[in-house]
Amino acid sequence: MTDAAAVPFPFPRWEGERATHLTVAPDDSIYVVPSGAHERLHRIVIGDRDVTERFDGLRGTKVELALTGWVQLQSDRLTDRVNVDAPDGFDDAALLERFARMHDAGSVAVARYPSGTVVASPPAELTLPGRGARVPVSVPDGRTSTDDSR
Repeated sequence: MTDAAAVPFPFPRWEGERATHLTVAPDDSIYVVPSGAHERLHRIVIGDRDVTERFDGLRGTKVELALTGWVQLQSDRLTDRVNVDAPDGFDDAALLERFARMHDAGSVAVARYPSGTVVASPPAELTLPGRGARVPVSVPDGRTSTDDSR
């Protein structure tokens, strides 16, 4: 896995303004990643490895990013729900509530990986289990991801 700090990162840090897609890095930096640009983020962070090869269930760019410690928040502006793909151990309910309020969302759906658990809740009632390892799996090239628990 490539260290995001070691490459020119093409996405701006989030300054609190309204955005439909946000990405939280394993170090808790928040970036605005436009819709359709997650494939580019995937290439920068993961490259061409198949992070999901050891897991049954969902696959895809946002799932692989979650498996390596990244969080994706998105609002499609078509429903009153915001969707979140996150690694097990991510617990920043306050950020998710703020993002939901920004989009007048009535609910937040958080899909967590690799456990596969889904939490759906009104924003003000959202609770997530305590912080744990945000980088839950080793990357298939043989290197082991770092533990970001605090």
